[in-house]
Amino acid sequence: MKRYYLVLLIIVSLVLAACQPVASEPAGDMSMEAAEPSGTVEVFSWWSGGGELAGLNAIIEVFNARYPEVEFDNAAIGGGDGVNMKTVLETRMLGGEPPDSFQVWAGVGVVEDHVVPGRMEGLDFLFSEEGLYDVFPQSVIDNVSYEGTPYVVPVNIHRQNIMWYRVDRFEAAGITEPPTTWDEFFVVAEQLKEAGIPAIGGASLGALAFHTYNYFLNSVTDGETYLGLFDGSVGWDAPEVAEALELHMRSMEYASGDWLEVGWGDQVERFAADYDETPAIILMGDWFWGFIKSEGIEELVGWADIPNHQGKYVWVADSFGLPKNAPNRDNAIAWLKVVASKDGQDAFNPLKGSIPVRTDGDVSLYDEYLRESMDAWQTHELLPFIGGLVRQSFVTDLGNIVNNMLTGHGDVARAQEELIQAAKDSGIGE
Repeated sequence: MKRYYLVLLIIVSLVLAACQPVASEPAGDMSMEAAEPSGTVEVFSWWSGGGELAGLNAIIEVFNARYPEVEFDNAAIGGGDGVNMKTVLETRMLGGEPPDSFQVWAGVGVVEDHVVPGRMEGLDFLFSEEGLYDVFPQSVIDNVSYEGTPYVVPVNIHRQNIMWYRVDRFEAAGITEPPTTWDEFFVVAEQLKEAGIPAIGGASLGALAFHTYNYFLNSVTDGETYLGLFDGSVGWDAPEVAEALELHMRSMEYASGDWLEVGWGDQVERFAADYDETPAIILMGDWFWGFIKSEGIEELVGWADIPNHQGKYVWVADSFGLPKNAPNRDNAIAWLKVVASKDGQDAFNPLKGSIPVRTDGDVSLYDEYLRESMDAWQTHELLPFIGGLVRQSFVTDLGNIVNNMLTGHGDVARAQEELIQAAKDSGIGE
């Protein structure tokens, strides 16, 4: 009997011992970080030349230093406004083979095209862990969020509405000041024409027409009307739409004589050179400043607000997101951390021709133009550009409609009717 109780006691003791919790690891071991990311990360962008490529290479260097075990696959696909990249991206996304991360404009476009269809991961965890809610302006956080959750990480702020001009071309035509109104612009254009100098750069390209029309539209609308065109509270039959189309048509009368036969890249290259057809003026966002710097022609170039744009800051944020089912998710998150970081943004933006989203950027790293842009960001009326207000289908339609008007039929009324239909087709106001 005693032997029975002894055996029973041993069994109970063993069972109780098995039920005891495993001794915890020392506190020091618990604080050890997870294994560093390794492998590869594939990142789509449309940055393939000039200051864009220089900026991308600079932020890749920051990434490589921070994550040396990860091979960065720079899957950049060139083409104005990312038209080519977006086509390949859509094919990959629909085929269930997303890249690990990709460039996109912040705003309605990424929401309608990628977030609402359920293609993207929310990034609240990253914004919280990296303290981004404290260092990103609330207006930008709102712009990159859907129903309160951020879905992309912005790397920069670009100002869209800048008139760049060759100082020497102005001097050759006796022009001492850049125009501030469209009436003044056309006086200047006549002076340049008389001197045998094309006033404005142009090319037959939907993406360029889309951007340039945005500038004219902003110049003839107040902020409320401009934004109303994209939320449906103002119709595309508004007279300002036609006025902007007419200004656009008239401006191209002063473009280089062969603008219909050359690509936009050719016009950009001409601006940095001294061809007979070198335009005196380029209307372009400040990514063009990155190109100017990469060409080393800063001393030849001046800048001013596009006519009738005084006090307005039309902005866009290049951003990166995290697709669902990204093949290298941890490495994609590592990339997004660098995109959001102070070191990453301060390496990228001075070369790209943009300013950091972060409010703690090192101002000493930025040149005169970019410091002016930083100041304007704080004091001007902030207006998202069209690409951040509508889905990609309308961006494409608008560019093609305006380009067809400029290069073909020349009928403002027809172009406006086509814009009215395109707005309906894309669901603006629904």
